[in-house]
Amino acid sequence: MQFIKPGTKIDFVGKRKPAAIFSLLMVLISLALFFIKGPNWGIDFTGGTEITIDFEDATSIGDVRDAMVRLELDGDSVQQIGSEEDSKFTIRIQDVTFGTKGLRSEVEQALVARFGTDWIADSAFDAQIGARMVVRYSGDEVSLDQVQSALAGIDGAVAQESPDDNTIQIKLPGVTSKVQALVKEAFDGKEFGLSIESVGPKVGDELRRNGVISILATLALVLVYVGFRFELAFAPGAVLALFHDVVVVAGVFVITRHQFNLPMIGAMLTIIGYSLNDTIVIYDRIRENMRRYRRADTEALINDSINETLTRTLATSFTTLVAMMAFLFLGGPVIETFALAIAMGVVFGTYSTVFVATPTILLMEDLKPHLERLIAPTSAKATAAAAAEANETGELTASERRRQERRRLREEGSSTT
Repeated sequence: MQFIKPGTKIDFVGKRKPAAIFSLLMVLISLALFFIKGPNWGIDFTGGTEITIDFEDATSIGDVRDAMVRLELDGDSVQQIGSEEDSKFTIRIQDVTFGTKGLRSEVEQALVARFGTDWIADSAFDAQIGARMVVRYSGDEVSLDQVQSALAGIDGAVAQESPDDNTIQIKLPGVTSKVQALVKEAFDGKEFGLSIESVGPKVGDELRRNGVISILATLALVLVYVGFRFELAFAPGAVLALFHDVVVVAGVFVITRHQFNLPMIGAMLTIIGYSLNDTIVIYDRIRENMRRYRRADTEALINDSINETLTRTLATSFTTLVAMMAFLFLGGPVIETFALAIAMGVVFGTYSTVFVATPTILLMEDLKPHLERLIAPTSAKATAAAAAEANETGELTASERRRQERRRLREEGSSTT
């Protein structure tokens, strides 16, 4: 099926300068928003707790938000999953110490009352391993049963073994138990299910760092792959287009305040793969046409290659976009972040393949002689001298004559433009 008629001559490369200015502005604005306004990090990267409540009977989100306000939580932390009839909600709490501050003082008072004022040498709250207090004590060793009996008046506090001497861990009920108790009280008689996902701050920092490293490593590997598969002049354009797509999508997410979480990183890597595939198809056609039409002007050849693959590019982008729209509007909040990122990646990826990746080949072709002189000036001069001498004696090989002819045509084309 041909959406674009054969022989279509759209001058994509001729619009490369306005497109370059537009792309540069989008990238700079996106970077400024990312570092100045900052993204809306999810609990995957900041640490915190995500609680999912699934009511069996019909329950409105307003009632759930009112209950969370009584717990001194922001009502906006409650989001509905699925339709209103599902009565399923998520509560995101990014403060890993929420619900434990008052309990920590209660625990210390209970231990002091049982073992004496000098018994506690030091105490600390460790959010990395859940809502736990680590208490180091002085004096004789005590058993878990003794500590547990001292904590009998604190509902949900559990004494646990510690690997260190004269140290004991105390698990606190934390925010999860408070939410569960409050929901039971506020919705007396309603049955509900509860699931919890917690991430510590250190784990969140590590996930965020690894996510950035994975994206940068992917871009570096793409540079190597394209350089080996095609020519070195093709590689920078592919990487530049992928960087453009990732940064612009991130900028849109900052503006819309969608969360940056693990699905978002997965979407970014998927965008890189999709956009690269689009770029490789056009690069293949450009290389094929370069071998077929050796004397053709490079700018015209790239334009012809884009036009020849335009039907395939638009068909692939359209079908992928339709699938992502279905996920976005029918998939619910769970997959919304991923679907939105992919949908934007399809749009920006198609644009960058045509207006960023392929025109960069022309720039690299123009810079190639200068780079060669910088990298190996002596050998370049020797090669030029040998070519001049061979030309005088009529001993130029056929390949050398073709290479000189292509260089002459490029120089004529650049002087004409």
